[in-house]
Amino acid sequence: MMKNKAFAAIAVAALSLMPLAACGSGSGAGGYEIAMVAKGFSQSFWVSVHKGADDAASKYGATVTFNGPDNDSQVDKQAEMVQNAINKSPDAVAVAPLDEAALTPALQSAKSANIPLFAFDTAFDKNADLITASVKTSNTEVGKVAAENFIKLLGGKGKYAVIAHSQTDATSTERRDGFLDYMKENAPDMEMVGDVQYSNADQAKAQDIASAILQANPDLDGIFTTNEATVVGAATPVESAKKSGHDVVLVGVDSGKAQQQYIRDGVIAGSVSQNPYQIGYKTIEVAVKSLKGEKVDKSIDSGCFWYDASNIDDADVQQAMYD
Repeated sequence: MMKNKAFAAIAVAALSLMPLAACGSGSGAGGYEIAMVAKGFSQSFWVSVHKGADDAASKYGATVTFNGPDNDSQVDKQAEMVQNAINKSPDAVAVAPLDEAALTPALQSAKSANIPLFAFDTAFDKNADLITASVKTSNTEVGKVAAENFIKLLGGKGKYAVIAHSQTDATSTERRDGFLDYMKENAPDMEMVGDVQYSNADQAKAQDIASAILQANPDLDGIFTTNEATVVGAATPVESAKKSGHDVVLVGVDSGKAQQQYIRDGVIAGSVSQNPYQIGYKTIEVAVKSLKGEKVDKSIDSGCFWYDASNIDDADVQQAMYD
């Protein structure tokens, strides 16, 4: 399925949120065609993943199409996009799965067509045998790092709530469980109020959920959220609470532009960031190497780190940020 075409360079549009194709400026024509299907395009996280994929495509002379549903609740739409990508017979398909069960028919279709599959951001579980390699952050570790700093910020005491961004996306559930498990083992004097709430990675919904939690719990000390859209949504009611004298510690995951500003302003206490650029870059890198017959690791960790107002401007931190 190697193609012999000439591709035009794509400039600024490569960073937009629209489905795009990008080709490498390295060996250019004659490269592998790799289809990537991400999650909700409404989050700037995926712009950075896309940029990393484009840069790797330039280095390795590959052609990349990057697509995805509008938000994380569109499970069926993502499955349709993956199947459509497979129908075009690329050399490889990479997926950031929202719901593994919904994607199973498409994965089986790729297997039947002998199209190699790769996962990024989130690994597959029951279908792991169909995946050549996965590039992802250890989301359990993300939750653990968040909990460790959350406990420190609250002095190991107080009441807290958790708002995750999905009940089915492993990125969300692993962060949630990593956080809760660490809290259970290391914060005996802290109490979680109510059940975990879910925003579906919708900023407006997260805002409503956080507002309701704060109104119902005037003695709440902290909130943990599992992704960019959720923490930014929660920041609005938390900021209002702070202005009225209710100091709530808000901790999140990811590092979008609005999120960074809220940290600089003291509304969000800190966050755990992945390195989305490396997720995109390493996904294309490992796909090309595998297609060339090179041996690749089954699982590739793209890493995570804690940042707050004290280190947000450090060079190594800024290198991994995204807007």
